[in-house]
Amino acid sequence: MTLDVDVSTIPEVSSGSRFGLWRHRDAAVQALPDVYLGHRPLGGDAVEEAHRAYELGARFVSIEPLAVLGPDGDAERTTQVLSLVRELSSRGVEVDWRARLVPGGPEWWVFGHLFPPAVLEGPGGDEALATWRSRYHVGRCFLRRGPGFVQIRDRRHGGFRRLTISDAAYLTAIDALLAGRGADTVPAPIVTAFEKQHLAVRFGGEIWWAPYRLQRWPLPSWEV
Repeated sequence: MTLDVDVSTIPEVSSGSRFGLWRHRDAAVQALPDVYLGHRPLGGDAVEEAHRAYELGARFVSIEPLAVLGPDGDAERTTQVLSLVRELSSRGVEVDWRARLVPGGPEWWVFGHLFPPAVLEGPGGDEALATWRSRYHVGRCFLRRGPGFVQIRDRRHGGFRRLTISDAAYLTAIDALLAGRGADTVPAPIVTAFEKQHLAVRFGGEIWWAPYRLQRWPLPSWEV
């Protein structure tokens, strides 16, 4: 599927809750004609927004709001940021975003499959970010679909884990979580089971799903 979009018709969006699109991350290149692709409002469907950005030719995206990785802060905004970063990371798009670690929140490695943030505030943020950057590659935590099952491959922490899920209720829950509907539709016991595996993360009343559907395969064939 491709998008037939006239870049000149993309409306500008007021600052604060938006993300910008460029064809290249280098500031000098960004100043050239047709490299800047406009800004989009944050909060739409993350899968559709990432697909749209990629089809437009964006290979660098800058997200303005801060993601607070813990119980403090704007839970809805944090899940919106993380979901967009997740979907862009699955396509190999570079993302300029900011995050903050907070006491009582998840450890940084839970998010270590996402493109590393430009800034990681909070306790131990500088050290964690250095490790995050050194370990990062596309495909650290993703899911693959088969006939009647989903397999999750997780390399975020402590080696390699492979989880195969075939229960229909859990498969339905994964679809809802990827669509951002987990807080309203997924039964609490299923959310708890995913939380124990660090596949779902709760931010206030919001639930964020961590693994992405890999859109750009970066690994050799023996890793499939």
